[in-house]
Amino acid sequence: MVLGSLESQIMGVLWNAGKPLTVRETLEALNQDRKPPLAYTTVLTVMSRLAEKGALTRTSKGRGHAYVPAADDEAALAVQGVLRTYGDAAVSYFLDRAATDPALRGRLQALLGEDS
Repeated sequence: MVLGSLESQIMGVLWNAGKPLTVRETLEALNQDRKPPLAYTTVLTVMSRLAEKGALTRTSKGRGHAYVPAADDEAALAVQGVLRTYGDAAVSYFLDRAATDPALRGRLQALLGEDS
């Protein structure tokens, strides 16, 4: 998933927060050094769309929602997007490549925590 500029900024705030944030909390963080400030409705719309895309997870909090990233960073988010879009075909591609590319096979084994 490729993020737009404001999407990246919102995700950055949430990744750095390390806890669920409401739209208002995210807006306050974004507007700290911004002139002119973003509108609440702008951030609400972008965060809602990020949740619809699977980049954020939303839970009820009071009358609104709290949001957390669905992935640890932008690279993980991109991988999730590829897997969501291409599913087994994406996994098969990497496994086929690993069968003929020792360097890739080694990297995959290291990621999986395997020694051989």
